[in-house]
Amino acid sequence: MIPPWRVWLGMPRAHNHHMGRERMVPLAQRYRMLSVMGSGGMGTVWRAYDEMLDRDVAIKEVHLPERRTIGERRVLCRRLIEEARATAALRHPGVVAVHDIVIENGRPWIVMEFLEARSLHQILSEDGPLAPHRAAEIGVAVLGVLRVAHGAGILHRDVKPSNVLVCEDGRVLLTDFGLAVHMHEGREIADTIVAGIEGSPAYLSPERVRGEPSVEASDLWSLGATLYAAVEGRSPFLRCHALASMVAVLMGEYEPPARAGPLAPVIDGLLRQEADDRLSLAETSCRLTDVVLSGCTPGTAPERAVAAAAAAEAAGVAGAAAAAKAGGAAERSSEEASFWRGALAMVAVADRPRIGVVISVATMALLVGAMGAWTARWNSVGQSAALALLRPGSGVPVATSVRYHESDGYSVKVPSGWKRERVPGGVQWSDPGRRQGLRISPVRGDALEGLRSAERREVNERSYPGYRRLRLEPVPELSKGGAEWEFTWEKDRHGLRSRTAGYEFYFFAPDSRWTPGQRQYDEILQTFRPERS
Repeated sequence: MIPPWRVWLGMPRAHNHHMGRERMVPLAQRYRMLSVMGSGGMGTVWRAYDEMLDRDVAIKEVHLPERRTIGERRVLCRRLIEEARATAALRHPGVVAVHDIVIENGRPWIVMEFLEARSLHQILSEDGPLAPHRAAEIGVAVLGVLRVAHGAGILHRDVKPSNVLVCEDGRVLLTDFGLAVHMHEGREIADTIVAGIEGSPAYLSPERVRGEPSVEASDLWSLGATLYAAVEGRSPFLRCHALASMVAVLMGEYEPPARAGPLAPVIDGLLRQEADDRLSLAETSCRLTDVVLSGCTPGTAPERAVAAAAAAEAAGVAGAAAAAKAGGAAERSSEEASFWRGALAMVAVADRPRIGVVISVATMALLVGAMGAWTARWNSVGQSAALALLRPGSGVPVATSVRYHESDGYSVKVPSGWKRERVPGGVQWSDPGRRQGLRISPVRGDALEGLRSAERREVNERSYPGYRRLRLEPVPELSKGGAEWEFTWEKDRHGLRSRTAGYEFYFFAPDSRWTPGQRQYDEILQTFRPERS
């Protein structure tokens, strides 16, 4: 599902199923709704026309959750208004302008600047990973926004690729201050009890996962994870689902970046477990600027972009004092975090974990409890509830697909046009070029040992020339146990083999198109149905 603030900036509209509910009467007798650009757990985002000022705008229509009490709904409404005020008070070209707030029937509508832009997440999905100097260039621009926000006492708390926007003219923006808090108001923990722990698991800092208050270094840690994703195509802590990602963050375990080049020391300095040990904002800015300049010659566009970012940063400082008076924009409930709603701020371990240290049973129980709603999304898989936990899906059905009922005791939908063939041990479907596909095989025995044996066998037989292991790890949260093995090999190949609930799922796709490939895998996996008698 597309988060609401990712789609209102001129991104292509996929399925405009809300069009039937377009408003005929202009909002506030001024804003005429034109089309729905996207929707998420917290609302719908419209492209609209400001009849008074003769311009296009984006309007965030907020949906306050019905399951909340009246008091909680009022708190959420207040937070959203504060979010808009805090964002509007930040004077910086890297912050999306907020033009107006309209309250109608007790619901806030936030009127914002309309821009033609793509999120960094979309860029990575469509174009693949960035060169280190280009990733550093974007990092410099994001740091400029964080400097102004931190100077105003505001922490963003949700820095990630989908909240970094790149316009056609090269302008970089940091959006969605919906989880922001004001450092000087002391409200973070109390508000979290109402809202639940928010944010994207793979980009949460360790202190956030432990339930400790956010600090400036928390935003820098998330920036480090974002820079890693920019050059590698995925977060360093992306795992099979949110809980596994949170555990990886707590343990500080991630594969060193292979494509980062001169950016690697910066990423390493930002992803340190202890907030006090991380690079400062100023040091990060200097190092990123060095990386940018190392990748270009004098007078080239990247060098000019660094100079422009520095000038914009300086210009934005003047707005920091005004922003400080606006108060903090507190947390909002985001669709991405809805599957761990209800987890309180005290999801923490008594001692900060190190690699090899076992996380306490109480902590794991809280984390698992927080995943309840997410797990429920997968209950349709049927008798193998464990399989339902294999990967979080996108919630989007396979657009044009064919369902196969196999003698191995399951059915699954795969894209039409994919060729089915019997292979040793199972069934495989692949696209016409055999570059992307899925193989499903019934298996027995321990999942982790089975994958380890498979790795030894495949490596010995040289089935994957240029083989490089990315990870081979258990997924203990699955009720019947499970494990995943992810790897790459020569000629732009990338594979993921997962075992759980008596099946092995082997998905493969070009490494350069791995992110959109995984989305398709998620869609296919949601259609899997065990049919054993």
